[in-house]
Amino acid sequence: MLEQIFQNQWGLTFIVICILGWIIQLTYLLGYFRLSIAGKKNPDKKTHPVSVIICARNEEKNLMNNLPVIMDQNHPDFEVIIVNDSSWDDTGSILKAYSLRYSNLRVVSLDEEKQNMHGKKFALTLGIKAAKHDIVLLTDADCVPSSPHWITEMTSGLTDKKQIALGFSPYLKYPGWLNRIIRFDTLNIAVQYLGFAESGKPYMGVGRNLAYNKEIFFKVGGFKNHYSIASGDDDLFINQVAGSTNTITVTNQESQTMSEPKKTWKDWFIQKRRHFTTAPLYKPEHKRMLAIWPLSFLLMFTGFFGALFFQTGLLLVSVLVFLRYIVQIAILHKVSNRLSQSKDIVWLSLPLEIHLHFLNLGLYITNLMRKPQKWN
Repeated sequence: MLEQIFQNQWGLTFIVICILGWIIQLTYLLGYFRLSIAGKKNPDKKTHPVSVIICARNEEKNLMNNLPVIMDQNHPDFEVIIVNDSSWDDTGSILKAYSLRYSNLRVVSLDEEKQNMHGKKFALTLGIKAAKHDIVLLTDADCVPSSPHWITEMTSGLTDKKQIALGFSPYLKYPGWLNRIIRFDTLNIAVQYLGFAESGKPYMGVGRNLAYNKEIFFKVGGFKNHYSIASGDDDLFINQVAGSTNTITVTNQESQTMSEPKKTWKDWFIQKRRHFTTAPLYKPEHKRMLAIWPLSFLLMFTGFFGALFFQTGLLLVSVLVFLRYIVQIAILHKVSNRLSQSKDIVWLSLPLEIHLHFLNLGLYITNLMRKPQKWN
């Protein structure tokens, strides 16, 4: 009898833990993440003069493939500034040739000594300072716009009050589990930062597709508050300056830039570790907001497996976990339709999410022991 009571008490405890985690998960999914599809096309299509800025280091192949697509954008008034960040390949020669072809292409060169001293943030700052126009649109050399209207779509919604536009930059689809993990991770991050931004709590953007007014950059002294951190030219800056009234999201398919994913686990781990160095510097409210999501996931599954072990409330906890994934799949399905993403990662969301949580935990622990310092 005592053993049965003991088992029932522990079983009930795990049921309560599962229910608590489930409630928090549903609150995030329905209260925040579903809003990630709220970014709308601007029907007015008001155009502004725009400076597109790209930092490039040893990007000869990507510039040959992607720069013409950017230069041929259907926008009435824009310039493209390439910061040649101490490249030792043929980047300089390629940019010189393209400069003869495009009158609105400008090149800022940075030598190796200065790059070693300052990193990407210095290169990007030089590009922003060189920009002739008030609005800057940032992307990377390995990104290609999804349409000839990318510049217009990303910047037409900006006004004197709306000074920041958060865009989406998915990774291209290739065979293999690594590629699915990368695309699922990217989609989940987008669902989070776009959803929170639409709810009035913007906390980050991605430098592969991000626009803002130069005024807001110089008002806070650029990257001076986190200059010593290798990463953060996008998320830490947006975390500092974005608010509920000055930020918009742009998610239609014509506003996106497509990016080449990492091809090996090692390269992706290095990239993820670099990104993880910035999260501890987020505002306290944002750190709490982001930490609750994986912790509630852990609570839900701890409760589920605990109830399973003690053979208590199996039907209840199974239904809860099942419903949670039905809701997540429904939301990701709608988001994928809007963002033109493959559905394979939606239907595999359960194993992908579990795998990703374990990977993130391992990378987080690795960063606690040794942090990456340099941007390449």
